[in-house]
Amino acid sequence: MKPSWQGQRRPLGPWLHFCVALVTLVPGCLSPVAAFNDTRQLDPVDRSGNWSLGFAYTWQDSVYAGEGYRTDFMPTFTYTGERFFLDTTDFGWHAVDTKRWQVDVFGSYWIDGYNDHSFFSDTGETRPEDDPLKGMERKNALEGGVEVTRKTAWGRFGAQLRHDIDGVHNGSDLRARWARVFRGDDWQLEPWAEYRWWSAEKSDYYYGVRDSEETATRPAFDGSSSDSWAIGVVGRYTAWEQHHLSLNLEYRSFGGDVGASPVVTEDTAASVRLAYRYELDRLRVPADEGPFNFFGNNANPTSLRVAYGCTTETKFNEILRANINCDGGGGTNLASVFLGRKVADEVFTLPLEAWLIGGVARRLENDLQDDFFEGVIAFKAIYRRFPWSDRVATRIGFAEGLSYADSVPFLEKDKAEEKNRRTSHLINYLEFSVDVSVGDLFGAESLRNLFAGLYVHHRSGIFASANLYGNVYGGSNVNAFYLEWEFGR
Repeated sequence: MKPSWQGQRRPLGPWLHFCVALVTLVPGCLSPVAAFNDTRQLDPVDRSGNWSLGFAYTWQDSVYAGEGYRTDFMPTFTYTGERFFLDTTDFGWHAVDTKRWQVDVFGSYWIDGYNDHSFFSDTGETRPEDDPLKGMERKNALEGGVEVTRKTAWGRFGAQLRHDIDGVHNGSDLRARWARVFRGDDWQLEPWAEYRWWSAEKSDYYYGVRDSEETATRPAFDGSSSDSWAIGVVGRYTAWEQHHLSLNLEYRSFGGDVGASPVVTEDTAASVRLAYRYELDRLRVPADEGPFNFFGNNANPTSLRVAYGCTTETKFNEILRANINCDGGGGTNLASVFLGRKVADEVFTLPLEAWLIGGVARRLENDLQDDFFEGVIAFKAIYRRFPWSDRVATRIGFAEGLSYADSVPFLEKDKAEEKNRRTSHLINYLEFSVDVSVGDLFGAESLRNLFAGLYVHHRSGIFASANLYGNVYGGSNVNAFYLEWEFGR
């Protein structure tokens, strides 16, 4: 008998997804461990309270039949606070953090599985009919859990329990870890080892074959619980204080009956993960009020933005060339509210302010489907040093981040169906904005920090280059008018 997960997926609900998307601005929600499926780019004792942005690139053997090896590119976002932490796909709370013990409560977006468009999306093709995985799909999953770590002179010994909280595989995962960091002035070397056990539900979801997926060359297969051993080493190097490189080498061997699955051809896998991150400067602390804390002791400016706009099928690069319209959007619209906080005065020594922004949008679908919510978190660079800014303050901005929509926008569905592409709730977010001070325009000093302008709200699959987004090729655009207030400047 097949497990109860098959053919089902319990919706997680929009508000928990928004907590995931906005965790850095609303710490009362679910709050991280490990990182982007173990890039291990962060020092495990880093509690600096700094934000970083960068990228990770992975070369990885695939155990699945017909795949050989995978590559993956993904933007990364990190925060290393005393209590809260974020590493792109992992987010959480240091509930206990002493010299000997550490207890983390976390959520993790587990990236695994495959679909017909995996590794073919960039060409618009799907798997050929004789491909061993043709017609099958296994999804990423949001998991929650707890990890207990014992700190010793011989390294860090950890035990972790996690469970699917998104109704994807309904399984559990137990892990035992060891790692030890050797430190130099600008470098770290961290050998590590891990034992991992998967419950039957999780193992069967990713390695099993359902009765409905059986073919003449692919028999049905019920996977039981499985385990794996892994060893690796990660090197980290810091240049000019704010530039951080890491390289993680891993070798993993799978046990149980994983190797017997008709969709698996290998029971060992190696991977190489290269990551770069740029650490943003910490900014102002209120006078005589102790060390910097992004949430509780932070004198940096904040912002509030409200916006309304229309969906358009005009491409992002065409909009940037001033082709602003509502063409092809089916009459759908978007209303949004964003909060922001400044995190740096410069980016890469350039005169660009760095802001962390997070927002909630309501997608108004004009009866083409039910309306729904969307959550966004992103880093935004703002330039305001124009020659005329002493007379009329002017800003342009560009943001990069993540967007999670509780449903896929109508335009994305329509274009995907037309081109036989995939869609995804989670997708990359880009934004371009331009605005001017209302107070300067009308000679009202009290409104000088109120800005009016236009912005482009862009969801993108990054041309099918990211497994995080389900190998989606495509997206959607919204042109919106907004008012934004800056406080504390």
